[in-house]
Amino acid sequence: LLGKNTLYVDEIPPAVIHPRKTMKRRDWVKYYKRVHNFSKAYPYALLISQVINSTDSLFAADNYTKRQQDKYLNQMKEDLLKDFDPIFRKLTLKQGLMMIRLIDRECGQTPYYILKNYLGGITAGFWQGVAKVLKGDLKQPYDRFGEDKDLEELVGYWERDEFDMLYKSIFGKRRPEIYIPERFRPKPEEQESK
Repeated sequence: LLGKNTLYVDEIPPAVIHPRKTMKRRDWVKYYKRVHNFSKAYPYALLISQVINSTDSLFAADNYTKRQQDKYLNQMKEDLLKDFDPIFRKLTLKQGLMMIRLIDRECGQTPYYILKNYLGGITAGFWQGVAKVLKGDLKQPYDRFGEDKDLEELVGYWERDEFDMLYKSIFGKRRPEIYIPERFRPKPEEQESK
């Protein structure tokens, strides 16, 4: 009888249930704004984490000296500012603060540490001061089970490819595409491998 029986095996993705207490209209409005802001902030957080991770890998793989790293980072900073400054200026304060939290989630490093590591302590201190004035904190780590639980829920939707459906169910239209400069777009072979 060996080989005559067929056993079908398949993976069933886990069902995720987000219990919600009854929300007042004001709470729903906040939730809708959070979903909209997330749709603008998260793609950029993913892109920035990709740039940081590839830079770290390059430095480690090619054994860059401190001088080589500084030269590379100065050129990268110019390129990033040229391409992204106009884009990031269009983000609202809430979207910017949300993006900072999400960068920490994706990189596993607080934005303060990233700035300090790449641009130096004085620059990191300056931007920490600016963030404090704007009611942010570049040193506070992402807390997926506490303060950032609501963002983690939205990340879950994104990772399960359900975010676009959520966005459309709320706003009645597709999520607006964000602009990514040509040189930072994934190449077709990179997209196929994912």
